[in-house]
Amino acid sequence: MMSSKPTSHAEVNETIPNPYPPSSFMAPGFQQPLGSINLENQAQGAQRAQPYGITSPGIFASSQPGQGNIQMINPSVGTAVMNFKEEAKALGVIQIMVGLMHIGFGIVLCLISFSFREVLGFASTAVIGGYPFWGGLSFIISGSLSVSASKELSRCLVKGSLGMNIVSSILAFIGVILLLVDMCINGVAGQDYWAVLSGKGISATLMIFSLLEFFVACATAHFANQANTTTNMSVLVIPNMYESNPVTPASSSAPPRCNNYSANAPK
Repeated sequence: MMSSKPTSHAEVNETIPNPYPPSSFMAPGFQQPLGSINLENQAQGAQRAQPYGITSPGIFASSQPGQGNIQMINPSVGTAVMNFKEEAKALGVIQIMVGLMHIGFGIVLCLISFSFREVLGFASTAVIGGYPFWGGLSFIISGSLSVSASKELSRCLVKGSLGMNIVSSILAFIGVILLLVDMCINGVAGQDYWAVLSGKGISATLMIFSLLEFFVACATAHFANQANTTTNMSVLVIPNMYESNPVTPASSSAPPRCNNYSANAPK
């Protein structure tokens, strides 16, 4: 005999997790519709994910998307580059002027070195070797490269200025020796007095300019070497911790609440 008692179905509570994170902008019991985007959180996340640019000398920020790293270079790089930019222009102009003076006085030395009949002219080993001309041309090239490097500041121009200033310093040292020889071997019998006097004066002037060129070329090469070597130093990379989570939920000051709902399903 079957019982007439109604069969009771056990009430089962099934909990379904909420796919949307809680937000302080939502009213109680309100569910955020699917596909909606919190524009404020996205904007804040994009701003925090972007690395901040640093404008101090020698410090640069990475601007490539997706990396999230800040690259920092030694601050001495900016100091060396600024020193080169300030000094190279003035020193380059001095070198150009010295080169032009060498070519001009070299032409005068060539004219007084000729002998006329039995009268000997000024004997110049510097003119025979062509020092006033190739030396002056080298000084002009060195000065031009230094001025160009101080304006554009490219690695190629800095290296070119460094190399040419080393060559110019060597040529200036050789020129000083040749001009000293010119001042010592002249003054013998049979030479024109005025030619010897003028030649020694011009040789002394060129020797002073050669000494000036030697020190200027050494100083310019020093600044160019500092600017070239400091830019090859290692770069310190600081990872950006905000890049791993570009979208961060807004903080909520409201107490936590349960947004779950239950479904009663009879067995």
